[in-house]
Amino acid sequence: MKRIILVALAIFAFSVSAFAINSTLHVKGGVQYPDAPDKAGFDSALTLNIGLDKYFTLGAESGFGWVKWEDKDAAKAAGDVTLTKVEKTNAYTLPLLAVATVRLADMMETYGFMPYLTGGAGYSWTWYDHPEFSDRFEGFTWQVMGGVEIKLGSDSNLSFIIEGGYRDAGVQNSDDYELDMSGFIGRAGISFPLEMSSDY
Repeated sequence: MKRIILVALAIFAFSVSAFAINSTLHVKGGVQYPDAPDKAGFDSALTLNIGLDKYFTLGAESGFGWVKWEDKDAAKAAGDVTLTKVEKTNAYTLPLLAVATVRLADMMETYGFMPYLTGGAGYSWTWYDHPEFSDRFEGFTWQVMGGVEIKLGSDSNLSFIIEGGYRDAGVQNSDDYELDMSGFIGRAGISFPLEMSSDY
């Protein structure tokens, strides 16, 4: 098992170094709006893009999502004050996806910005925490994101990212109950080149 891990790490390191001129690391944060809670929440992602050439990348993405909401239940009077029972619920999500991106790289050279389209597929885990029910849900997950990368100045190697899209994550627990965490995602962040002299 250790040999397999070492070989995988060696291949990964070689891939990053061999294609570093077109490879980037994206750090992003934003919002999600899943179907099941029907509430807005926090979403973040860390994406490694290994450049095959200046137009295509393959990579991996993970991150953290958090949706929190309150349900007000029974109310009762306590003198002149009305007390309301509040139940707080949290849903924490951890996705792990393989991603592929198509980039209109020539526009970065000409105009200083670059539209892109990313598709991803993998697995995600959601921990649902309610005062009366807590469980872990997991399952196949895919997403499609479209965005634009904007160069931060002519002398900068960094780029600003803004993107939006849809993630499908109908995850299940061990009793086959489904929690539908599918919905819209919107994020902004920074793209870091893996080589300081990165040119598109």
